[in-house]
Order: sequence, then structure tokens, then C-alpha cells
Amino acid sequence: MGATLTETLLAPSTIRVFGRQFIGLTIGDFGSDASLSNPLVTRLATATANQAAAKKAKTAIADADLFSLARIYGFTYLGNYFKLTTPTVLLVWGAGAPMPAGMMTPPTMNQIGVEFQDESFVQSILMWSLDQLDMSVRIDLTIGWMRDIFLSPEMGGDNNITGRSDLVGRSDLVGRSDLVGRSDMVGRSDLVGRSDLVGSPRRR
Repeated sequence: MGATLTETLLAPSTIRVFGRQFIGLTIGDFGSDASLSNPLVTRLATATANQAAAKKAKTAIADADLFSLARIYGFTYLGNYFKLTTPTVLLVWGAGAPMPAGMMTPPTMNQIGVEFQDESFVQSILMWSLDQLDMSVRIDLTIGWMRDIFLSPEMGGDNNITGRSDLVGRSDLVGRSDLVGRSDMVGRSDLVGRSDLVGSPRRR
């Protein structure tokens, strides 16, 4: 499961994610125009080349060269278990380590990264180990009516380019009584014709 799952110098940076293989989507080619300086693109390209070489040589593919999508339900980090509010799809590396189901054979510290356990895993749950500095891909899926998942969130007044009433013909900018013809600035009885300034009787 890797040296980082033991008590080594890099152990605090290890993230253990728990879930199952996600077969609803597949990882395609990033394309020839993808930046070669991107570490994720470089790693995927290397893993794909190594997989092709292993298949040609009819040898087993190394676990480090396997990558897939998995639906993740929870993770452990720094000795604590975190349950995701909504399961998410994540790009993971390796085949995943099967977690023992039930309380008869509890998982080890290397498997879950937590020193005690009150609840047990169900069957067919896998664990993948990642480092906090690894690059991955997260896919949040939302299924529903188009008006709820697309129209309502996106049809706001701030992003309407062709029909924005706040850009064309705004009554707030043209003809505002606050700027043009204000009785407070023109013809104010307080400034012109005040009895205490103009035409006041002279004192004798």
C-alpha cells in the first residue's frame, strides 16, 4: 500500500479515500494541445505509455500506472475520518485496497489511518491513498430537471448580456430628479432672496 501508509516522514500528508469504482464515465485523451508542463497530464501520459508497454510485453501492469474514476464517500486525514456530505467522483491511482467488512476482521491502522473505530465498512469498499500535493480531477454530478439544475442557477440579472435593464435606458442614470432640476440646488429660498441677506432693513 505504499511507504506513506506507515509511520514515515511523509505520513502526515497522506489522504486515504474510501469508495467504489465509478463506471459511468471514462477518462479520455487530454489532446495534443494539452500543456506538457501540467504534472497531471505528464503523469497520465506516462501511465498510459507504461500500460501499453506492459500489454505488449504481456506483463502485469504496475499498480502505480493504473488510474480510474471512483465515487468517494469519505476520507481520513491526520488521524480523523471525514464523511462527505455528498459523494463525489475523483480520479484515483492504483487498483485500490479492499477494506474488510464487518467487525470480525477490523482494518489496520495502515488501512484507515485512524487509531480507533466505532463503525465498520460495508462490503466492496476500496481504499486509495493519495498525497495532499497530488493533482487529481474532481467531478461533482447533479441530475435533475433542466430548469432546476441549469436555468435557475444561471439566469440571474447580473449575467444577462442582451437584456440587462441596468445597462440600457436605466432610469437611475437618465432623468433622475436627484441630479437634474433639483429644487435643493436651483431656486432655493435658503440661498436667493433670503430676508436675512438681501433686502433686509437697515439698522439705524
